Amino acid sequence: MKKDSPLHRIAPFVRWTGEVRVPTGYFRKRRYIFDQIFVYVLSGSAEFQIRGKWVRIGAGDLLLIPAGTPTMLRTGDREPMWFRFIRFDYDFAGDYEVRPMDSLTPKARRYSWRTPTAPRELKLPRKINVADDPRVAMLFDRVIHEAETKAPGYEFMVRAGLMELLAIVHRHSCGWKEQPSSQQIHPEPVRRALAFMEANVSNPLTLAEIARAAHLSKQHFCRVFHRAVGVTPLRFLVRLRLRVAKGVLWHEGSTVKEAALAAGFEDQHHFTRVFHKLEGITPTDFRRAVLSMDGAAQIRLAQADSLQVRGPFFTIAPRSP
Repeated sequence: MKKDSPLHRIAPFVRWTGEVRVPTGYFRKRRYIFDQIFVYVLSGSAEFQIRGKWVRIGAGDLLLIPAGTPTMLRTGDREPMWFRFIRFDYDFAGDYEVRPMDSLTPKARRYSWRTPTAPRELKLPRKINVADDPRVAMLFDRVIHEAETKAPGYEFMVRAGLMELLAIVHRHSCGWKEQPSSQQIHPEPVRRALAFMEANVSNPLTLAEIARAAHLSKQHFCRVFHRAVGVTPLRFLVRLRLRVAKGVLWHEGSTVKEAALAAGFEDQHHFTRVFHKLEGITPTDFRRAVLSMDGAAQIRLAQADSLQVRGPFFTIAPRSP
């Protein structure tokens, strides 16, 4: 009888996730991270120093930074880097309300913690290029979306997304060749529409313009998009605009008007009405709440260094200071 595999017993937990755009010429000093981190590069390039060695990463690269590892980050002068991240444990540790984000403060450096280790059977390389596997980008987007919206059962969805990501990387490392499947990726018209909305999120957009970018009629495009994404194109666009607005509201000196304009809303009143309807809170109250969150000092420092941050989206919210 075959012995039970340790992989049967792994139960990874997503602590928090988000998205960062790092400007050119950026340098982040050395710090220790208290979680495992997957970094997936959407565009651009940069270098992480991990345990004294600089590792260069570019578009399509997936980087694993082990917990407790001293790291530094720097970008060159030619191009910024845009990446998404998932910070996680290989098992539920239970200290998530009090665990610091990293060792940025003296108090955080004194924090005593142990993170669950990965079983030896789980093969996860330090860096792997997955540009040819569209599932990876979709999984990061799904995990971030679920952690942000917190719909009923989001706890299962973020864990399922991380589990699938670990399986994909493990299979890549084992040399497994996936059989192509038309169900793994969005249809080409949907991908064109998503890219068009992302690139023009701060501009007024009509359904006709989005459908034209997808090279489909409006009626056919709406059916194809809804079937692939699960919501209508305009509803997706509104959610995308709110994500951009939330990123602006994280800045300590930002205004609601600035967030509305950056996210492509007609005016501040319209933005406030839509935000309150979908989020259940006004933009001003949202900004006040996230800036008082434990760890907000680290986020504000990152933004003072010109980083654009979407998130953080916690699965278990840290206690307020």
